[in-house]
Amino acid sequence: MTCGVYDYSAGACTTAQKPTILIGCLEFEGPFDRPWDIAEKKGVYAVLCLTDGLYELLDIGFSENLRASLLNHPDQDDWLDEFCGSLVAAVLYSDEMTDDEATLLIDSIERELSQNEF
Repeated sequence: MTCGVYDYSAGACTTAQKPTILIGCLEFEGPFDRPWDIAEKKGVYAVLCLTDGLYELLDIGFSENLRASLLNHPDQDDWLDEFCGSLVAAVLYSDEMTDDEATLLIDSIERELSQNEF
């Protein structure tokens, strides 16, 4: 599932404690450029492409094992072929999130971001 183009400045995405990035109105951990920095936990992932100091959201989804899902994602080759920047991922860990809650969350992020398109 490709979400479209949404740009985020790369300069204002970190805190003193840990790197974070806002995707929609939610704060995700990351971005991570190494998959082993992502825990094998349940949650929502966002795949981003960093080009010229801006993040472009390529995909967003839910997984029981975030690291494994990103490493084995069926669209991985497409992401690498279509985008010339650096691929990174951001994650929102949630052990209690259900599939239905994740679907609602992802839909709300996509709606929010689509309202910001020009």
